[in-house]
Amino acid sequence: MKEKAAGPNGSRRRAGPVGGAPAQSRELRRQGRETLRKLCEAAITVFDERGYNAARVDDIVKAAKTSHGTFYLYFSNKEDLFQALVSGVTEEMRELAGELPSVDANRSGYEELRSWVGRFYDLYEHYHPVIRAWTELNAQNAEMARRGAVVLRRFIEQLVMRVKEVDPAPVTDPETAALAMVSMVERATFYAIGGLVHVERDVLVEQLATILHVGMFGGTRRRWAARK
Repeated sequence: MKEKAAGPNGSRRRAGPVGGAPAQSRELRRQGRETLRKLCEAAITVFDERGYNAARVDDIVKAAKTSHGTFYLYFSNKEDLFQALVSGVTEEMRELAGELPSVDANRSGYEELRSWVGRFYDLYEHYHPVIRAWTELNAQNAEMARRGAVVLRRFIEQLVMRVKEVDPAPVTDPETAALAMVSMVERATFYAIGGLVHVERDVLVEQLATILHVGMFGGTRRRWAARK
């Protein structure tokens, strides 16, 4: 997953999709990588419209405008494709966690944090159908739940590392505070994108960034978000 495509509005560039078992036994050329991308994007669309359980390989190949034969050159079945998508989400989320910058208590620090939260939102929005199905399967599949916990731990560790750079420390227990903050950002984003709460992207990103900045990095409660 080294190839990356440009994201919208200058957002983080997403890595290329991961192939399933059949594709991993050979090196894909440019056309093959493009076909793989189309199949993955089609699957995300179908999962969004029909849900993971109701989605069929037939639906995916129709959405990708390709054939069943082509599908099976890249994936063994729908479950293989889903696992590949989860692997892609996991890697991209881990990369994004590692990109959390050092954050100062000033306006510049707030802007850096807001940009990072915005990239998190955009990545989450793109993969939301996959993440939703992943969440639903956690109760039935211990390995899927473990992979989710690994991603969560990566975000917590990175946030703790950045908080410990602040002197004086704004929180007495960075680990617990980071757990609370990461959980808040993830669930708020999940509910907003899923339509369970009605809030605009920029409003949510600004509020989450403000809470993180003040609570974790000692920022002041100024109306930096209203800078237009």
